[in-house]
Amino acid sequence: MRRRQFLASSLMTLAASGLHIDRANAAAISRLRPSMPGWPTEPEWEALNQATSGRLSRVIVPTRTEPEAKRLLANPFYVGDEPGLTQSSGWLDAWRSSPSAYVVAAENAADVAAAVRFAGTHNLRLVVKGGGHSYLGTSNAPDSLLLWTRKMNTIKIHDGFTPVGSTAAPIPAVSLGSGCIWLHAYQAVTGGAGRYVQGGGCTTVGVTGLILGGGFGSFSKAYGMAAASLLEAEIVTADGIVRTVNEAREPDLFWALKGGGGGTFGIVTRLTLATQPLPDKFGALNLTLRARSDEALRRLVERFVDLYASDLFDPHWGEQVRVGPDKPPPRDDGVSGAIQGAGPRRIQAAPGLCSGASGGL
Repeated sequence: MRRRQFLASSLMTLAASGLHIDRANAAAISRLRPSMPGWPTEPEWEALNQATSGRLSRVIVPTRTEPEAKRLLANPFYVGDEPGLTQSSGWLDAWRSSPSAYVVAAENAADVAAAVRFAGTHNLRLVVKGGGHSYLGTSNAPDSLLLWTRKMNTIKIHDGFTPVGSTAAPIPAVSLGSGCIWLHAYQAVTGGAGRYVQGGGCTTVGVTGLILGGGFGSFSKAYGMAAASLLEAEIVTADGIVRTVNEAREPDLFWALKGGGGGTFGIVTRLTLATQPLPDKFGALNLTLRARSDEALRRLVERFVDLYASDLFDPHWGEQVRVGPDKPPPRDDGVSGAIQGAGPRRIQAAPGLCSGASGGL
């Protein structure tokens, strides 16, 4: 099957096979809610609990006093450890964070497969939460069954890894459970093994969600998208089957995982990513500049664009530029950058941002 045909048809096929319905009717599925006939009975929920070794529970959103709630909800590590919370409260006129009815705190692929089959049999909404950073709201849905992968956080470093069924030469890699966050990945790969894995800048983001979304990071100009490092994945598809996919085994599905979106083609339970030699230098730059007028701000932006084109558009610099909110001058504008593997000339390039823009700043 060609890849464009795969993208056009696979989601419909998987939905149909997992729910045992005609493909033509797959787009018209109406998921059950607790008030509707056919919602699972208590004995049926208990059967799922038994099938997942007691890992099913109702989702309970913590109740806190206002000062305490404010403090805790500002802590992304706390939010990530609560199945009923998400890192974003919603998106105006699109979605709002709503807890699921039940959660399976999965610890292995068998738990995930059991929950997928249960959701298919009972026509339930099924959502997956890893780090909970989905700003499109895909890691939560009201009246749904939540597959929470937080406890699937095993990490294994490979001095040489060859995907199953492949004849490629072994290369250094890391295998991560789908509940890992980038903090844990960096601690294991960089802190433990002295190598680099391409990921995101926010340490509480889930590894799997970033990979499945493509994954642009500070050093993508040198190492590519995070998904480009994917060597192999273990995934549970909508038919409840656990599959190991790579370039040699089910290559179309493997290709689709490199940016196709979290949960689009199945639920990933493990990823193996190539690692890179650790750069000899790492650094960071943070500047806050105040424009005293709109004209000064215009000159500042022009100066940055020129400097970027001449000195920063290379594999070493990764930058963010933040222009302040639309308010009367003076206003603060931020420039931050990360740098790796660069010589003195590149490191010294950034101060040129200030020259030629002075006088109105």
